[in-house]
Amino acid sequence: MKKTFNRISSNWLLVLLVFATVISCTKKENKEMNLPRQFKTGDITFAPEETRITLSWSHVFGTAENTYTVQVSKDSTFATGLIYDTVVNKPTVLLTDAKLLPRQIYYARVKANALGSSAESGWVNSARFAITGEQIFLPIAGTDIIDNGVLLKWKTTPGLTRIVITPQTGAPMTFNLTPADLTAEKKIISGLNANTTYSAEIFDATKSKGFLVFKTGVPLTGNIIDLRGISGRPNVLADTIPIIPAGSIVLLNRAETYTIASALNLGKTIVIRSGADLAATVQANIYFTSNFNFTAGATIHSIEFNDVHLYSDSYGSRYVFNTTNGATVGKIKFLNSRIEIFRGMTRLQSGTTSVTSYIVDNCVIDSLSNYGVITVDNVACKADNISITNSTIYKAEKVVTSRQNSVGVLIDACTFDEAPWGGGSNYIVDYSTAGTNNVTNGITINNCIFGIGKWNGGNTAVRDVRAAATTLVNSTNDWRTADHVSLGNDLPVVTTYSKTAVQLWQDPFNGNFKIIDASFPAKGTSGDPRWR
Repeated sequence: MKKTFNRISSNWLLVLLVFATVISCTKKENKEMNLPRQFKTGDITFAPEETRITLSWSHVFGTAENTYTVQVSKDSTFATGLIYDTVVNKPTVLLTDAKLLPRQIYYARVKANALGSSAESGWVNSARFAITGEQIFLPIAGTDIIDNGVLLKWKTTPGLTRIVITPQTGAPMTFNLTPADLTAEKKIISGLNANTTYSAEIFDATKSKGFLVFKTGVPLTGNIIDLRGISGRPNVLADTIPIIPAGSIVLLNRAETYTIASALNLGKTIVIRSGADLAATVQANIYFTSNFNFTAGATIHSIEFNDVHLYSDSYGSRYVFNTTNGATVGKIKFLNSRIEIFRGMTRLQSGTTSVTSYIVDNCVIDSLSNYGVITVDNVACKADNISITNSTIYKAEKVVTSRQNSVGVLIDACTFDEAPWGGGSNYIVDYSTAGTNNVTNGITINNCIFGIGKWNGGNTAVRDVRAAATTLVNSTNDWRTADHVSLGNDLPVVTTYSKTAVQLWQDPFNGNFKIIDASFPAKGTSGDPRWR
């Protein structure tokens, strides 16, 4: 009996356990069937534009009867800052700058409303989002910023009222736009702090129409020789250079013309540049009817021309530097300048001169005769490192020529046309003298565009590079136009484009190299950046 009772008890226990399990499972399934419908995290996607943004998500049941509640808030918890609360009947909503402020961070959440016997869903929250707002400001050029001010320019837009300038730390400043500002479509903002980051925002009444961030320049320090208060004396620069201390920065009056009328020896570090003046953007002119030389035996850290216009009275006989006295020079720099109508920019003619770095950056150079951008014309002289970057060179019979070894040559992001002179003996880079024609670290030419050679009795064919067989020549992303004719010595990698110079550029014969061919593959990566 005891064994029988135990067997019956065990059977009943098993039945009870099975029944309990069934009831438990049934309750769980029923509960899940009645859960509110849920979105998955990340279901809300964005399609932002300047002045609007589209929010989208998935249909819950995929039927037209669905409706959704959409809320937008400045607060990620939606406890405060609600700016938009509506019901829509499709899984998308368009928000514009009528509701959204530019650059303000917002959050959205969406839920499916009850449908028939189905309860409403839970909320799904978006990632944060913003619109950039309309942008009518034009990009700020380097010459549009000085240490205490900025020149702001904008696209034609009616109804503009003011510009607000805000430092990273500090109160915003409002500058009302005058009728003259609106006509000129630009405004000079003065009285800013040096080396400081500001934002600028332009308004039509209360609506933002443009926004940008800029940083004012660092003020010049050192021995400043300011010639901007002197006008009508073209020889004042030549008179000043011999009597100022080494390391001086000479500031010239914009649009003023200064003359170098007789050979002037330089034996000291000096910077010659146009002074900052946002109201006058034309560079100071330095007019050569002679040239610079070096003081014999001088040791010079650097000589710099910056933001000036250098030109002469003779394509066939004038130079910026025509050196006959030996000197040791660390750097010769031509920066942000226009240089034209010379036999050559720099000719190391005689004496024993050593230049460590010869630098040309962000310049437009045209109308150079047979001594080009630099010619080391004597084996007793040398230029160790030659760098030409972000520049345009056209109507130039030569570019780089040397009769002595160098350490390195770099030409990057430059536009060439009618350069060098057509004919069999003209090269872009020419190390011509056997035994002293090596470039130790190689010749690198990248991201450049080459048009035709300079007309020479009907011949426009040119060569690229001549140097010792041991000199490594590197090239990437270099292009030449369909009418560029090569006589050999090509760069290792250069692509011939299908269009001619006049099809690629706006007006190459008159110095306008804006790329007009939208199909040019290297439109945004090759040539002088100013023309892209």
